[in-house]
Amino acid sequence: MLLYIYMNNLLIVSCIFGKHFTYVHQSPDNENSYFFTNNNELKDEITNKGWNYVYVNKVLSNDSIISALQSKYIKFLQFLDDFPQFQTAKTIIYFDHSQNVSSQAIDEMKLLINKNLDKSLIIRQERKNGNNIYHEVEEASKQQRYAKNMNITKQFIKNILLTKEYNENVRICATGLLIFINRENIKELLNNVYEKCIEHQQPQCQIYWSIFSQKYRNKIKEIKWTHFKNIKRKDPIISRQRAERFT
Repeated sequence: MLLYIYMNNLLIVSCIFGKHFTYVHQSPDNENSYFFTNNNELKDEITNKGWNYVYVNKVLSNDSIISALQSKYIKFLQFLDDFPQFQTAKTIIYFDHSQNVSSQAIDEMKLLINKNLDKSLIIRQERKNGNNIYHEVEEASKQQRYAKNMNITKQFIKNILLTKEYNENVRICATGLLIFINRENIKELLNNVYEKCIEHQQPQCQIYWSIFSQKYRNKIKEIKWTHFKNIKRKDPIISRQRAERFT
């Protein structure tokens, strides 16, 4: 019965911002799945793949940093303040548009949620065995859109570690899939990560997550990257002219 109650208030969300991507993966659940975008040219692609289309009034840009930062508005649930029709959802499953999530994977998540109703969030550990914030910085710096403002991010890390309230040695988790069970308990965490991404113009949110989440360990269930067998990570089609911006 608990499973039915929670899943009856389920919201599944994903998003694309900007002009770079033109392909959307099939919706895992036609009824409860909502795809957010500021690119109205994607409407047919979104609805044809079984999603409910939601337009977000944000500037449409070719800039990969701007578009990536806009997506954090969905990922960290900031959109709920502006879209009150979704505020009644008890459980929210977010995944990046690169994640090809099947209906079978959603069923797996429902079972896992029901086993972790005492937690506020379920998140996967990164596929690589990253156990240090600076390892994540090093990996992120290989990509142009992350590297551009990384000096600001590194200074922030240095300063916050000096407070001795946080540890640089922490298991790195992947924010590409977030399963929110009780978002109110971690609202400050979500806000902190989102605000630092915007303040530093840094789309690599996993760095900030690895810091701020340390104070919420008892509220977060970490699982292995391979826990869900029915998820494939495949980047949707991107135009060749713009591809170099994402390398």
